[in-house]
Amino acid sequence: MKRLPITLPPSLPVVAMGDIAFLLLVFFLVTTALDQSRKLEIEIPAAKKVAQIPQEEIFTVFIDKEGKLYYKGNEKSLAEIQFLHERHAALFRKPIVQIIADKNLAFEKIDEVVQTLRKNRPIRLSFVCREEL
Repeated sequence: MKRLPITLPPSLPVVAMGDIAFLLLVFFLVTTALDQSRKLEIEIPAAKKVAQIPQEEIFTVFIDKEGKLYYKGNEKSLAEIQFLHERHAALFRKPIVQIIADKNLAFEKIDEVVQTLRKNRPIRLSFVCREEL
């Protein structure tokens, strides 16, 4: 009697699949640009003349219509904004403070932010607006 060869059913290496899935996850996390700013609903005012400024060295503060302050999408207190500005100003020679505020916000709230940031050093200031057509 002839002996039949024993054949095993084909199998997939399951151990390697976990490694591949982990590497794909790391790859997508590293290559995807994360949006750190939340979507804020700020209606900016219009201006007749608009100038473009370079994006390096800019410290951006968002102020919504309720007067809440945001930095990089996270709500911050005025003291936190001042501390973050000091850290940013220490890194750059001529930093620019950019304020993006809702057009219906009282100017006193914007002035309070500006005066707080000016306490320790003079600042270069930029307000964001849309071009009036």
